[in-house]
Amino acid sequence: MRVLLTGGTGFIGSRVLPLLKEHEVLCLSREPAKLPRRHGMEAITADLGRDGDWINETVRFQPEWCLHLAWEGLPDYSLERCRTNLDAGLRLIGAVARSGVRRMVVAGTCAEYGRASGAVSEESVPIDRGFCAATKHAQLNVLEAVARDAAFSYQWARIFFVYGPGQMQGSLIPSLRASYTTGQKASIRTPDAFRDFVYVEDVASALVSLVSSDVPSGVFNVGSGQPTSVGHVANLAAEYYDMPRPIKHPPVECPPGGDGFWADTHRLCAATGWRARIGIKEGVAKTLKALDGK
Repeated sequence: MRVLLTGGTGFIGSRVLPLLKEHEVLCLSREPAKLPRRHGMEAITADLGRDGDWINETVRFQPEWCLHLAWEGLPDYSLERCRTNLDAGLRLIGAVARSGVRRMVVAGTCAEYGRASGAVSEESVPIDRGFCAATKHAQLNVLEAVARDAAFSYQWARIFFVYGPGQMQGSLIPSLRASYTTGQKASIRTPDAFRDFVYVEDVASALVSLVSSDVPSGVFNVGSGQPTSVGHVANLAAEYYDMPRPIKHPPVECPPGGDGFWADTHRLCAATGWRARIGIKEGVAKTLKALDGK
């Protein structure tokens, strides 16, 4: 298959690329020199926020599948940054529609559910979305309309709390490592909060399963489906470094109405057969080992 990919140098996209080795791939990137070189893969310079040669190249390539993972500027969630990314996404959707694509998978975010609590399904009603989530949802609305008009299928992947080697340094696990490796006590503001931590390689395989499976258009949660407290993750990292557990008795279950939400993944699993393979203990250890350069 011919696959168009954006975000190939990113945290998730760099894990997606190896899973597409049997396909012909065109990568659109601001920095194509950072992408690996292999037979059957082409990378071109593209600023999705502006019209350019990349539009004609996309139409020429005639991708059968498209994976749109690019989102510039994180962790900048300002309105201006979100608007820039929305413009880029809409420009890409237009180019892809003209190319005759069969299926488009776009990375959404669990933040689209707003201040949710407990297990959330794709039909859950959001409460108080922020700028980034509202912008993502606006892109989804346009994608749905364009896909219907241009007769291609789309899958919107709402990705939960993805972690792993290469994540932003200010994220939970790199922050814990920074404390433990210098003998400091970790500062944990919300040890009782529950999150759906999903390992980055599992997310990559979920995205590829969506784009390569004959599934109906719609929204799909991408998460482990398992609630885990922040305190438990802090303890796992402490144990890895033989440090005292900072949280003596982390909560095992999130109480009704508590601080936390996680993915109901039944739709994704039923449609593709995908399952998250890497549990939180193994994932934390793999992440810390990679961060330590081992």
